[in-house]
Amino acid sequence: MPFTKFNRTLEAAVGYFELGMAEEALRELDTLEPADQSEEEVLELRLVLNQHLGRWAGAAEACAGLCAIKGADIDRFIGWGCCLYELGRIAECRDALLKAPACARDHGLWNFHLACYEAILGNKDEARRLIHRSLDLDPALRSMALRNENLVPLLQKP
Repeated sequence: MPFTKFNRTLEAAVGYFELGMAEEALRELDTLEPADQSEEEVLELRLVLNQHLGRWAGAAEACAGLCAIKGADIDRFIGWGCCLYELGRIAECRDALLKAPACARDHGLWNFHLACYEAILGNKDEARRLIHRSLDLDPALRSMALRNENLVPLLQKP
């Protein structure tokens, strides 16, 4: 496989990150052509770098790009919501999760996160429904729910 500018740049960015030079890694990625910026590998690395640096807006932007890729995994949408949560943008967290494919509704952790956001937004009935759905789908999430101050009051069935 010939070394393309894309491959060399991506490899250099990974190298910088491995050396603890996240800023330089991001600058390296910035040199890629605009068409290459939406490549999955680039978005993945941008996500990791921005999370590492605590730059949640950049991380959320990378997650949004990853979620726009056809067949994006449900975990991508959950991650997008988590990045937005770090920014205090709770309504947008909910919106990000709701953009996930319909099959997400049968995913315990997706329901768990949506329950958290609904509870914070004051939608207690919907949050209660979602946390119980979450626990029905994945009983192992109960220990996390018991440590979440927004969900504990909702764990008792009405």
